[in-house]
Amino acid sequence: MKTARQIALSVALCGTLSFGSGLYENVNQSVHYLRNVARDASTDVDAVYSNPAGTAFLKDGWHVSANSQMFFQSRTIDTRFPTGVEKEYEGTSFVPSMPSVLAAWNRGNLAISGAFTVAGGGGSVDYDDGIPMFDAITLPTTGKTLGELGGSASLEGTSYTFGMALGAAYRFIPNLSAYLGARLDYLMNSYSADATVPGMGKTGFDVDQTGWGVTPIVGLTFQYDRLTVGTKYEHKASVELENDSKIPAAFASRLASFADGKKVDADIPSYFAFGVRYDLLSDKSLHASVGYHHFFDYWAELADDREKNCGGTNEYVVGLEWDIDSRWTVSAGGQFTRYGLKDKSISEMNFNNDGNTIGFGGAFRPVEWMRVNVAYFHTFYEDYKGDKEAYGKNTYSRTNDAIGLGLDFDI
Repeated sequence: MKTARQIALSVALCGTLSFGSGLYENVNQSVHYLRNVARDASTDVDAVYSNPAGTAFLKDGWHVSANSQMFFQSRTIDTRFPTGVEKEYEGTSFVPSMPSVLAAWNRGNLAISGAFTVAGGGGSVDYDDGIPMFDAITLPTTGKTLGELGGSASLEGTSYTFGMALGAAYRFIPNLSAYLGARLDYLMNSYSADATVPGMGKTGFDVDQTGWGVTPIVGLTFQYDRLTVGTKYEHKASVELENDSKIPAAFASRLASFADGKKVDADIPSYFAFGVRYDLLSDKSLHASVGYHHFFDYWAELADDREKNCGGTNEYVVGLEWDIDSRWTVSAGGQFTRYGLKDKSISEMNFNNDGNTIGFGGAFRPVEWMRVNVAYFHTFYEDYKGDKEAYGKNTYSRTNDAIGLGLDFDI
């Protein structure tokens, strides 16, 4: 029974590290972003999220953008145990659709905007063959992995943060606008574990977590001739997640922090974005953009004081967009992400690799009032080599691909 308890405890610890929403925010809230990641000075409909003060520069009327993004992701752990055994563990994630709807209404110098987004998370990760921690329990005494002994272990974790934003932008002078708004965030996390140990039977449990918070948002946009500058600041949202747990009595004392009804910290960190767009041609058909994002992860209050192992996430983005004519647009961009995490924050189910991303795509207007956006997006992750695990050495790697389809309407 001791081995079964160790496996159950390992599952719980890993689950909370992986699916405690609030450490990172999804910034990919439109297909415009997938095809050109440098959107921080946008004055198009996607500015509702990426540069909300920029909505004041839209034409009078309604502007709506409906988006769907499909993701294919994997997380791989290559482990070499002290016994000489080497094994690869793979977690997979498929998100058939991550939706978002952005809308703005403009009249004169005033713009009122709102959005429904998946502000964080957005899917599930499945480890059908468990993680290294499980085999590390049986290898020292038997020389065999849990699977070789006829046992099994699996993990599944899911995380969603649904956001509803509302705010207003006003152009005080022809060149300068400001925005004030907020987003209501509703967080839903769940993870389940099942393990079968020969001679000891089957064990497992389920934990669901829910909570909510409010993110205040402010922004400024300046536009002069060919130059546009945008900036946005989202203050942290204070969030507590409440557990709804089904844990066997035998494990209750070992899993006290996941007890039914207990609350844990899961703030959404503050986020600052700054961007510049410049029209390279006099007819303003060719645009170059750059931007910078910083997440103040270390200011948040997170479960198990995880913020102490965060140095703050930095992202640098560049992009180019060409309006070929009044109907066709092509664009491309790149993003360079550095998480600034300390080694202590890395574990089997909670690893965020630094990476470089490219995205490209196009847009087409079949009629004047509608535009179709399509894009492809790929991230090249850097492997992370860890050697702090007591049971051996892990190499962590990830993959990420996405395609997007969106429709914009000007009414």
